[in-house]
Amino acid sequence: MCFRPSTQSLRPSVYDYITENGRRFHRFRSGQYHLPNDETEQDRLDLQHHMFMFTIDDKLHLAPIEILEGGLNNVLDIGTGTGLWATEFANEYPMANVLGSDLSPIQPDFVPPNCRFEVDDVEDEWLHSYKFDYIHGRALAFCFRSHETVFGHAFNALRPGGWFEIQDVAIPMVALDETVAGTAVELWVSRLIEGGRALGRDFTRVPTYKEILEDIGYVDVVERHFHWPVGTWAKGDKMKTLGAWMREDFLSGIQGASMGVMVKGLGMTVEEVEVFLVDVRNDIWSNRIHSYFPVHVVYGRKPY
Repeated sequence: MCFRPSTQSLRPSVYDYITENGRRFHRFRSGQYHLPNDETEQDRLDLQHHMFMFTIDDKLHLAPIEILEGGLNNVLDIGTGTGLWATEFANEYPMANVLGSDLSPIQPDFVPPNCRFEVDDVEDEWLHSYKFDYIHGRALAFCFRSHETVFGHAFNALRPGGWFEIQDVAIPMVALDETVAGTAVELWVSRLIEGGRALGRDFTRVPTYKEILEDIGYVDVVERHFHWPVGTWAKGDKMKTLGAWMREDFLSGIQGASMGVMVKGLGMTVEEVEVFLVDVRNDIWSNRIHSYFPVHVVYGRKPY
């Protein structure tokens, strides 16, 4: 099977990144994605990879792709980020051709021979000359103007019987008690959602993924729920580990998200955001806020 050539990957301009407020952002389709792509953000994305893996017992997927009639030949990872999932999937399934796409060319050069990457905007029309057996996406809540459009593109790009799986973190946080009420963290989440809407993004779509897939025409749709505590207050070794990682993920991500969303979407100044984030970080470090982010894993297949 041949992959279509990536004309975007051949353009040197995609590597000419944009720097704003001390953070680096993608050049291709500038402003389409509001989080940075610099080394700090890449480290955070790799941490999230391990969080998802740890959450679902070191599995790269939950969709039953091992029983695909005709085998697993072509795989697509949308919003591949650093390409870590695609690289590990290619190693685990050496007979599959794995393609990762993203707005940012931040993936490694040395990857398994059955893995490659391209710069692409998956909200555009998909022009692949072949069908995929499995399409995967993760942590895409912030990415699209229309999740329906992207999930519909995936449906059309699947071969009959092929699977689409999306793993994502829902916002706002869920509070177990009153410890989050009136905190800077609660206000930060509220401002993030408001800023996203001002920029034409609805960051709260994750709980609707199952309904979206069913409306498009996917069948045998399954939704599984997990959660990531913010901090180490939760009981059990696994939850404490996830909580510690979630705290680090939160702390390393709030500056980039805030600069990308609150400055542009809400009109806050950089100085106002930085002062605000001091209180947010203090709340996160306090370990007294008993809240968690819901994690949804949703998958369905294209009917025969």
